[in-house]
Amino acid sequence: MRVFLTGVLSVIITLAAVIGVQAQVLVGAHVGHEGDRNWQGDVEALEGAIGQKLAIDSHYESWGGFPDLETAKWDIAGGRMPMFSWRIFYLNGPNHGACATASNIVAGKYDMQLKRQALQIKSLAAPVLVRFNYEMTGNAQNTCFTGFEIERDLPLAGQKYIVAWRHIVDIFRRNGATNVRWVWAPGAEAFQSDEWTLFYPGSDYVDWIGADQYNQSDVPASFSDNPAIQAFVSAAAPLGKPLMVSETAALNDPARHPDAQMVWLATARLFLRANPEIRAFVYWDAFSANSGLPPSYQGSGYVLQGPGLTWFEFLAQHP
Repeated sequence: MRVFLTGVLSVIITLAAVIGVQAQVLVGAHVGHEGDRNWQGDVEALEGAIGQKLAIDSHYESWGGFPDLETAKWDIAGGRMPMFSWRIFYLNGPNHGACATASNIVAGKYDMQLKRQALQIKSLAAPVLVRFNYEMTGNAQNTCFTGFEIERDLPLAGQKYIVAWRHIVDIFRRNGATNVRWVWAPGAEAFQSDEWTLFYPGSDYVDWIGADQYNQSDVPASFSDNPAIQAFVSAAAPLGKPLMVSETAALNDPARHPDAQMVWLATARLFLRANPEIRAFVYWDAFSANSGLPPSYQGSGYVLQGPGLTWFEFLAQHP
């Protein structure tokens, strides 16, 4: 296996040299399961394993709980940029399980909450990435946000989304939270279908354009050949914003040589070199109990390990 890895590494380095040195990529991760009390230790353990600080530390926050200032301060003090994926759901408290609807947001029901949250982010006095209501074109959670299944009326769902997004951004700006970098991030398949055009809030309201894409199979697949990723770059690059792979992962499998995680990350390295519009790459480093895997599967989900960890290390060390 080591001989195989060395051979692939030589090919990658040679191709990278041919392509030429491109702009640096911010390499980050979401580490551990949500609610992990030892998440700081897990982040530091991953950083120790790759010999490099994460440029972006990705977190998930509920509608009312955002932002976790202590988390953000810890990241900033450690030289990382926090990224909050801000969901419409209330995950804690008396409203557990409820969500903020687009209509109520635009009607001003949450304006005082939003002002408070904007001032909290402003107090950090450092850049913070905010990825509001991501995967908006296909995530079933948005049935709650729109009031109907979005597939039933995509244009209307998009209109609701855009008006709510702009309302939130306007409140943050009015309250001086100009350190927010707004990340708009559908699933990558939305760029294949052009559904993204129905939900895009406009360049004045977006700082980064992201896309989420996984290899959910234990069968190796190339990141660079993934049609949804290719469609993402083709559609989003002309908009002139920095692009971000905002969630990605592949399953590890020690029984496969090479395994899917290694192939996904090795080919991602090539794709990033060839597409300098992509300025950030964020890996989902956590267990996932995927359905449909064969009984022979011996891995631990998306957790970085073995050759996959080696290739993530290479990506982080040479961004």
